[in-house]
Amino acid sequence: MATVEIDGETYVRAAPGFSPVKAKKPHVAEIVMKNKYFEEVVQSCPSLTDKCVAITGTTSGTGYWAAMAAVQKGAKAVLLLNRQSHRSKLANDEITAAGGKATAVTTVECDLMSFESVKTAAEQLNGLATQYGGLDVLACNAGVMSVADERTADGFDVQMQVNHLSHALLTKLVMPSLEQAAASRGEARVCMHSSGARFLPLGKEKFATKHMTRCPAGSLGGNSGAFTMMNFAGATTVRYTHSKLANTVYAMALHDQLTTAGSKVKSLAAEPGLATTSLAGNGWQTKPGKPVSQMLMGPFKPMLKMLGQSGPDGACPLILACFGSEAHSGDLYCPSKKYTVPSMPMPTGMYTKGAPMKTILAGLPFKPGKEARSVNAELKARCLAATEAAIA
Repeated sequence: MATVEIDGETYVRAAPGFSPVKAKKPHVAEIVMKNKYFEEVVQSCPSLTDKCVAITGTTSGTGYWAAMAAVQKGAKAVLLLNRQSHRSKLANDEITAAGGKATAVTTVECDLMSFESVKTAAEQLNGLATQYGGLDVLACNAGVMSVADERTADGFDVQMQVNHLSHALLTKLVMPSLEQAAASRGEARVCMHSSGARFLPLGKEKFATKHMTRCPAGSLGGNSGAFTMMNFAGATTVRYTHSKLANTVYAMALHDQLTTAGSKVKSLAAEPGLATTSLAGNGWQTKPGKPVSQMLMGPFKPMLKMLGQSGPDGACPLILACFGSEAHSGDLYCPSKKYTVPSMPMPTGMYTKGAPMKTILAGLPFKPGKEARSVNAELKARCLAATEAAIA
């Protein structure tokens, strides 16, 4: 455990890369684990000199470590898109210190629960990117997991808007900056950060239908109760599943569009596996703003240690998708190891940890039947239409 001072206030966190909180000790799910791949993966990436990188959700977890990788590789500018908070200030200071004078680190205020905030952030992002000859990388990383059946001010499910719709809007609005960088430097990239939840049950609603439309709070299954973290078919998780499947489906659909248009902008996706970050601390909500109790999560700590990996290692698929020399448009990077433990609520076939690998290459799955949802033509068409209607 470590303490940090922010504006004269004392906070605690498990270690750098975790969220600082006002509490006696960090959240029980914040497990500090040894890195196995992060340093080697970052070292394998080419220099980012003269590159401009934007990342959403960098206050902790995978976004924080992707930003750290960007400054370590000498990016000219790293733009951090976060809500205004003490966590955002701390992350800005730590990432700036890690980059030194070689990298200009700038925080751009962006609340993904508000389309207006996204539009304002995109305008600022385009203005900053112009100074660097365009935007080379947009990492759509920020997300929430298994929160209550509430709606944003725009009328959409919180998980769908934060995890997918706002990122799609941001991508659309900064595409001119991505095209500018691609034209002058040969390529640019946009990466959607998904989750192994894309493999889970979708419930009774078809993908890219009701979950992507405005609907009343509580009308998407409600909340799953105190044991929602053990029920991967519960409504709270189903909403998360729809949003994270949208990430990969949209990335593959955008890949098709960009390829057809002859663009040099690459569209990719990644997933972190079971990374021990601060994400779970606010997840599996039993009611708005009330996550499942730490006492209930405590018994799952050994499982997280056995099946999971460190936050930096969880960021490795995202880092390779954004910065790696072998990344192609239409690629999906994931951890390489799957685990299923008898009597444990971990569905078969989910990647949880391991060295990064590709499960989709240039829009085609490596193995028939795997990632079928993400490359399904009907789902891609439906996702594009519903997304465009939502953000129009």
